[in-house]
Amino acid sequence: MKIHQPMLFVGLGGTGNRIGAELERGLRRELCGPDGTKLAVEDRRAPFQLPDCLQFVYADFSESELDRLPHLGVRGTGAAAYTRTSRAIHDLLPTGYDSSPEVTRMLRVVLHEETRSWLPPEQRQPRVAPLHNGAGQLPTVGRAALFATLRSGLEPVLQQLRKAVSAIGNSKSDLQAVGGRQAHACDVFVAFSVAGGTGAGIFYDFIHLIGHEFRRYRELAVKIYPLVVMPSAFPPEAGGGREAELNSARALVDLSRLVDDQNAPDAQADFGDVEPRAGAGVRYPVEGLVKLRPSTVQTAFLFGCPSVIRPEDLRRSITAMVMSLIGTEQGEGNTQGRAEGDHQSFAASFINGSVERSTPSHSGIGHRGLSTGLAASLTVPVDELAEIVAGRLLAEAVRGMAEDARRPRDDGTDLVRDMFLRSGIGRLWTREALGVPAPDPLPKGSKPIAQALRDRIGDMEDGLARLDRELDRDISRLVDDFAPGTGARELLGRLGPFRLERLLNGLPGHPQRAAEAGFAGMLENRKNDPERPEGVGPSAPLIPRIKGGAGGLVPARWGDPDVQDAIDEQDAWYRWRANRQWHRAWKDHESRWRPPLVRALKETSELVRALRAHEEDERKHFADRRKDLYRDRTGVSYLLPPQNNLRAFYEDVLGRLVRHGGLPENTDAVTLLAELVQPEDWQRALDAVRRSPRAAVKEIKQVLERRVKTLFGETSALDDRPLLPSLGVLLRAAAGDENAEASVDSRWLEQFRSQLAGLLPVGFTPDGSGPLEALIVHPRSEKDDRTGEYLKQELNLPRDIVGEPRCQQVEAEAITVVLHRSGMSLTDVSEVRRSLRVWAEARDAGGGGDFLHWRQRLGYRDDWLASTEDDRRRILHRILCAVWNGQVDALGDPASPDRIRIRLQEGDSATMTLRLESFDEGLSSWAGLLRAYEQWALLDEEGPIVKDVCDRLMRTRPHGLTTRNAAPSPLFRRLVHEVAPQQRALLDELAGEFAGEDGEWLVPLRNFWEKTFDGALDLRFPGTARATRPNLRTLDERYEREAAAASR
Repeated sequence: MKIHQPMLFVGLGGTGNRIGAELERGLRRELCGPDGTKLAVEDRRAPFQLPDCLQFVYADFSESELDRLPHLGVRGTGAAAYTRTSRAIHDLLPTGYDSSPEVTRMLRVVLHEETRSWLPPEQRQPRVAPLHNGAGQLPTVGRAALFATLRSGLEPVLQQLRKAVSAIGNSKSDLQAVGGRQAHACDVFVAFSVAGGTGAGIFYDFIHLIGHEFRRYRELAVKIYPLVVMPSAFPPEAGGGREAELNSARALVDLSRLVDDQNAPDAQADFGDVEPRAGAGVRYPVEGLVKLRPSTVQTAFLFGCPSVIRPEDLRRSITAMVMSLIGTEQGEGNTQGRAEGDHQSFAASFINGSVERSTPSHSGIGHRGLSTGLAASLTVPVDELAEIVAGRLLAEAVRGMAEDARRPRDDGTDLVRDMFLRSGIGRLWTREALGVPAPDPLPKGSKPIAQALRDRIGDMEDGLARLDRELDRDISRLVDDFAPGTGARELLGRLGPFRLERLLNGLPGHPQRAAEAGFAGMLENRKNDPERPEGVGPSAPLIPRIKGGAGGLVPARWGDPDVQDAIDEQDAWYRWRANRQWHRAWKDHESRWRPPLVRALKETSELVRALRAHEEDERKHFADRRKDLYRDRTGVSYLLPPQNNLRAFYEDVLGRLVRHGGLPENTDAVTLLAELVQPEDWQRALDAVRRSPRAAVKEIKQVLERRVKTLFGETSALDDRPLLPSLGVLLRAAAGDENAEASVDSRWLEQFRSQLAGLLPVGFTPDGSGPLEALIVHPRSEKDDRTGEYLKQELNLPRDIVGEPRCQQVEAEAITVVLHRSGMSLTDVSEVRRSLRVWAEARDAGGGGDFLHWRQRLGYRDDWLASTEDDRRRILHRILCAVWNGQVDALGDPASPDRIRIRLQEGDSATMTLRLESFDEGLSSWAGLLRAYEQWALLDEEGPIVKDVCDRLMRTRPHGLTTRNAAPSPLFRRLVHEVAPQQRALLDELAGEFAGEDGEWLVPLRNFWEKTFDGALDLRFPGTARATRPNLRTLDERYEREAAAASR
């Protein structure tokens, strides 16, 4: 796989973090190779370390969720792979605050200006406690917690972002190493769910802070792509349901407005006098106003879960799409990015290709900046298969090693002695006594010999006294040097963990005493007084009567048997006394040597127990993994071995490992494991057991997995076909390449064709009504045209794809189909409309238990479903055009009708009927016109019909606008010249009666008549050339003048 642009991935909340972890795993697999060393050049990178041009940053209120991330869960040597590319933002919750009321109280005092527009009042606020459990439930509580953390500045968030962005800015050489060129642009993917409170609460701020940090690197044209997981991806028991839809409703509206703001410069060019959108940017403590550069966030990707895909597969589908986008090079023929001068990436050219994103939606509510997407990917699950094979091989080897360790061996005592030496206490094994010199010259005769024996006893007693003094000095040094852990590590690679454990703890029934007791038993022996040999007394032996030979006629000699017997008795007593002194000296320091011994025994025993636990669980794990691999999948499909079952595949792998290792055909799992696992691997496992038993097993499994993954693609003189053929070869073979077909097993090819045909089931299309595009990403081939055409024919692509599917070749082992709808507004996505409907029902019900004010980010006073003031002026402008044309019928009193009917063409085939809300105090129902329209356009379940009617309304203009316009209808005249002035006057009167909070209900009514209504009259006619007048007001004034002139 090649990477052509730098990428920053930011995961927010549990969902975003899991997507990022999956993406990291995929990139490490593709870029670093099976053993992780593909990018390791001259020890500059650790195994499986990603290049610096790929950065991951994770954020969550829950520290336990962060602890599950790969870079926080890996210890030891494996952690080096993550240090430069993976970061987590910890401590997002403010310290010293246990509940949400405490946080909001502080914000209202300390950060009043920064939070007053969006932080709801204290009345009826939820009480979330403890904060670390509840900040992820209500978005506004989550955002309040974030602002409390940032009250002294943005460093708690920016610190890790800055490191990631800085690494990207300095990653030119790393980018070149993975196939890229100069880094002029960076793609940023921000993944989160809008179902919970974490992602929905902080995504808006993180997007702004990411853009703010990239301002330091003006040479990098940053594009931010929100990856939004919708509520349908979560079953009710996993965070879905009504609460999730309420959270998502306002989050999607705010996100849509942000995208519209980013595309607003184009929109303003279309609509003349529309004022710039208010509220763009976020005001933070210390830093002040933070704004995004225009066109930084030009679209947002919404990922719903269609009925044909499981929620758990959606995450992998998102990952497959991102990998396809960042691993694909923009073709030479695409010059749009170069013409624009923004050095856009392939992702930018593909995702942002819609020219409609800056135009108003069909309903007039918002613009068309939203996208939806799904990706289906066919891969060979190399990691999963390698894990299964490695797990079974290790389990079989464990059974063999355990059985082998129970068999007595002749070298038992020698191994215990070796363990003493390697542990630094070889002298304790030998327990040497000080030497006793032989008499010189050797005495002759009974009396001289008897005296020499007495002198010898004296020398021994002196030697024991000197030994006692030396032990007082040396035994402390010996204990200091005692390193049983070192000895165990050195012997582990040679013996394996099970024989090592028997060596340390002893093997009951072993014929050799030292081997039966084991290393620990012999140390116990060395702290107790040694058993006194038979015939040896506690005191020095008496000097026997020495007789000469031949009845005393021949003088006694030193070599006579009775003299030598006396010497042997003295030696036995001396050895026993010296041993006793060694033992007592060793016992005196037991408090010092016991802990390292226990630690070494414990680590080895835990390693053995962990391996036994793996062996016991492996059968169930094998069955579970097999069940998971072979389950029906949609979104990410697996091409699995064509053998009848995984057991047969395992036997094939085992046999090939034996042959490639040059081992005998009958080699068992124990011998094969010893061939594959080196002493340093076992030593790392022993180190890892200090963290957890699972970590130790994982160290050995990873060694086996790396070798197995390398084997999958190997060929040799013995095996002319790899165990797992590459998808590129299979694709060429399926497309008709005879050479490729000859190199793969026919069973693989048949299975490949079958999987490819079922990759896109019926109904696998992204939500929405926007134009559907398809991108097919496949392994690079010398015959790309043939393979591309083959894929277009064999894939069950949706019929409503616009234009030809786009094929791209990449250096990756996957076939991915990205389906992408673009140029959509909120009303074009059915799941968004469903969430807005739930919100509207909750709002109209008025129950306080839904805490609607605490499910937003930008303003609790805005009770419109989705429209902005600009939208409402534009919509009202079009409705007034229809009123001018006489296409609107007021049912009831024209000054305050119950309903209005808008006829958009002859007959009733395109009619919109809006029921208007009535008001007290004589106020006109016309003020509820736009709320009725918003309800109808967003919530009506008619779908395409509503869209068509709205689209026709949004193209309505006064008849004869470019020639001699027709006279306005009586209803238009009455509405503009009678109703509107009367309503303004009435509102002025009522303002005096209802003061303060009692008059808040009048605010939206006054806004309608004084801002929206007047703004609609003054809005220029959009997109019309040679209009006789620029807007409705001047058109009406012209008619008045002409009418007045005619009456004269």
